[in-house]
Amino acid sequence: MTTLSVVGIRLTRVSIPLTMVHAGSMYVIQKTERTVVELLLENGVSGLGETWGTPEVYALAQRFARDWLGKDVLDRCALRQATLGRSSYDNRYGRNGLATLAGLDLAAWDATARSLKMSLAELIGARRRESIDVVSTLPAAILEKAVTRRELTAHLDHLSNTRLVVDFALAQVRKSGFRSFKLKSAAYSTEWDWKLLNELREALPKARIRFDPNANYGAATATELCRRLDTLNLEFFEDPTGELEGLARLKAAVKTPVATNMWVVKDEHLVPAIRRQAVDVVLGDLFMWGGIDAWRRMARVAHAYGLKPALHSVYETGIATVANLHLASALYEVEHANDCGLHFLSADVVAESLPVVDGAMQLPAGPGLGVTLDRQKLERVTLESAEIRA
Repeated sequence: MTTLSVVGIRLTRVSIPLTMVHAGSMYVIQKTERTVVELLLENGVSGLGETWGTPEVYALAQRFARDWLGKDVLDRCALRQATLGRSSYDNRYGRNGLATLAGLDLAAWDATARSLKMSLAELIGARRRESIDVVSTLPAAILEKAVTRRELTAHLDHLSNTRLVVDFALAQVRKSGFRSFKLKSAAYSTEWDWKLLNELREALPKARIRFDPNANYGAATATELCRRLDTLNLEFFEDPTGELEGLARLKAAVKTPVATNMWVVKDEHLVPAIRRQAVDVVLGDLFMWGGIDAWRRMARVAHAYGLKPALHSVYETGIATVANLHLASALYEVEHANDCGLHFLSADVVAESLPVVDGAMQLPAGPGLGVTLDRQKLERVTLESAEIRA
């Protein structure tokens, strides 16, 4: 019986400045931190993965990596049990544990696909599409630097500043031909959001626009606002308010589809969401769900019950960005454009150019993910690294 044993894992925590200030209801940031994973097999093949770059996840990745040494990457159940146990009940590490597992898991999938000389999409299921539409994030406000919450709200008190966001969106169209946008609301002023979304619709009459306050509006306020926004033909309201109950009540009051990436994030959330008819779209994050197997399972269950799965992303390197492209290519259930933040990173860690052209990205050729690590690029953004070997 063929085995592909893990003989080493290298972890590198990186910090990459953004080319813009991301302002939203949860944070105002100018950089992203990620953990890059290199997994080496006994056959000499290596695979790439990545996950969150917090110190907690980086430390947990070192612990999990030691437990993976000598394990067979073809035995997915053994790999999960070595880290998180058999079920969610056994997982003592919460979201950090799932995200850590997902980063290692991605590297295992990549190494397996490279060993079999298949693309990752083919290994997941099929390589159905070569071109995947992607979404451009729009910050709640255009700022020159990261600011305090008080400074952000002072900016939002001047409604004339909404035009800066519209101009930013139009610049993304000119540069990369984006057809899909996600507005990250600060959830401070419903009048700001109302005015800005109307202006965006007027400036981009054919664009798909998502509205995401990250559940920071109360249910009553969110419902009132979304009722007003119903006429704009937005793609969906993403987490306009909190909890499944709040989403269900809002969904019953509006015509626009409702999506979540905050309240349906593991298997046991699917049944209550389906029964309560709380959402239309499950915007799944590969790292919050805990890897490719979990994401694929979610997509198929959601689709079977009439929900649409879509791929959530933040500011990820080319490794995770391309992984999401492979998922979208492989799974027929994915119809919406992929979230994507790679185009706002000032640097990347892979050698290949991954441009957005006419609002879409091309699936790389070659086995596995189809991208390779650029050592010089990686070194320039490295915060710390660790190598785990038998």
